[in-house]
Amino acid sequence: MTNIKKYLSQLCAVFIFIVLYFGVASVFSVIWILQNFGDVKLEQILLNLAQPIEGVAIGFVISGVSIIGIMGLVLTVGVYMLVQAVFKKYAKVVCLMIGVGCLAYPIIKWNLVDFIVAKYTVGTIYEEEHVVPKITTNQRNLIVIILESYEKTYQDESVFGKNLSPHLTQIQNENLSADGFYQLRQTHWTITSLLSSFCGVPLKLNNIFVDLSVYRTFIPGLSCWPNQLKEQGYETVLMKAASIQYTATDRFALQHGFKKAIGYRELKDEYGYVSNARWGLNDHQFYRAVKKELTALSQKGKPFLLATVQVDTHNPSGHLNETCRPEYHDFRDAISCSDKEAAALIRWIQAQPFYPNTTIIVMGDHIAPRTDIDDILQEIPDRGIYFTIINPQTEQKLQPHTFTNVDVAPTILDAVGFNFDGKFGLGRSLFRSEPTLIETKGDELEFELDCFSKKYRSWGNVVPPSVFEDPSVLDAVPLGQQINLTNALSRYIGIQDMAEAVLGEIWLDENHGEMKFRINAQANKAYELVLRMYVPVIQTKEKEVRISIGASDTVTKKYTKSMFDTVRIPLMPHQIQSGGIVHLRVDTHALPIGERLYEGIRLVDMQINERPNAVK
Repeated sequence: MTNIKKYLSQLCAVFIFIVLYFGVASVFSVIWILQNFGDVKLEQILLNLAQPIEGVAIGFVISGVSIIGIMGLVLTVGVYMLVQAVFKKYAKVVCLMIGVGCLAYPIIKWNLVDFIVAKYTVGTIYEEEHVVPKITTNQRNLIVIILESYEKTYQDESVFGKNLSPHLTQIQNENLSADGFYQLRQTHWTITSLLSSFCGVPLKLNNIFVDLSVYRTFIPGLSCWPNQLKEQGYETVLMKAASIQYTATDRFALQHGFKKAIGYRELKDEYGYVSNARWGLNDHQFYRAVKKELTALSQKGKPFLLATVQVDTHNPSGHLNETCRPEYHDFRDAISCSDKEAAALIRWIQAQPFYPNTTIIVMGDHIAPRTDIDDILQEIPDRGIYFTIINPQTEQKLQPHTFTNVDVAPTILDAVGFNFDGKFGLGRSLFRSEPTLIETKGDELEFELDCFSKKYRSWGNVVPPSVFEDPSVLDAVPLGQQINLTNALSRYIGIQDMAEAVLGEIWLDENHGEMKFRINAQANKAYELVLRMYVPVIQTKEKEVRISIGASDTVTKKYTKSMFDTVRIPLMPHQIQSGGIVHLRVDTHALPIGERLYEGIRLVDMQINERPNAVK
């Protein structure tokens, strides 16, 4: 009995220490996040965890996780020893109370109760307000220059002592500019700002972990206005000074109307040798690449859309490139330098032969999160985002509105003179008199956007089209080499997202995935695809899995119990497309909503082998 009591006492002590550690680490992690990223929301953290973190700042993120883990352990040991010394026989109870109290801090900070309530409240805003009109273009060029964390606030001389953005102020005074650009809670970081501006809806979770696959495949069923430009013959390009892979910006772009998406990884060899920006190319080098791309696009004889996202004004202190001298030695220097660089790019564009047939949109993506001048910025009421339209096609004037990123979408289309009814997604054009949703719904809008929506969920269930059509951008799968699908092929759409485990437990409820990859195939040879997968099955229910190569069902298997299975699929010459492209599709039966943990399958790895004795 004594040994049992001793064992239970030790077990209790271990449990309390773990609770204390996670409590202390959670507080420390919140502080670290606030210091480095500003007042981010829980939804942003969860969505970023669901998306690739590849990028030049990945070391920064990893170092932060390491610091939180190590410092959390050190502080936990210190607190534990101190409590033991002070409270003695009550030490365990006190440690447990401290741990639980610490765990409550992020719950209160991120308002977790309201967050969960919203996710499991069924809303109707997307069903009632979302529209995707047919757009008729006029073949006019469009350039969208997106400035990281750029506010109209920076022009306020009463706050900063002088206008930090004189060049862009002059440009806005010469053209059309809008006040009242309000930031929704759902659009306070770059990728969701992009989605809202090009698609008219924010990036959101429906019911937390269950819907993460929507964002790994990046909402393939959502229609965005660049899709229609691409269909009507436009050359469409998205350029980002930071990594285009970070937060799956490349997946967003390539699935929603952009033919080409390039970022730091693709540009650094030519332009990155003098970059001093932790997140990517500095503005001076990046805009050199933008000019080159614009010159190439203008010579193709087709209308074009080019969207650019710079990085020098990224928090917490920005990045001052070699063309500017520091004056304040803080974030204000980055603001002033980016103002100069962006204005120089705009003046260059205005001097080009293609400019008369081109409209330029210059806008911030969101207000600045935590910076080293927060003592100034946090005192400013009603901070607004910069928004200017240069050389619009329309003769209309901007109407006075309070608006958000979703309203940017139809406003851009009106500015270019496209024929449509002034609505796109949830947005309402600022050239029209109809009120925006933020004007009609006020503070309720953010809650309604957070609510569960069957329509929003349906956009993620649409089979994602393969966007890697060009063999030159497809990674070749080496013959005879095993490829881990959830890692090495994570850039491909859908296939590893059908039922990838989250934290080893939660399964995503997708039941169809596809991808295209390239092999070094020879026309007179046959090959074999060896696919290993985990198939979860509910007892008493049979699961059917169909694996297809090209247009025909190649393998159909039925499972009556959960298992890992290896499937060997013949690859005949007629199934391999030009350039060695293999189109793989996998389908399973969808199950009722309450059984979604057992939908889909998990693809683990694959291998391509030559079949030397195969019948041709």
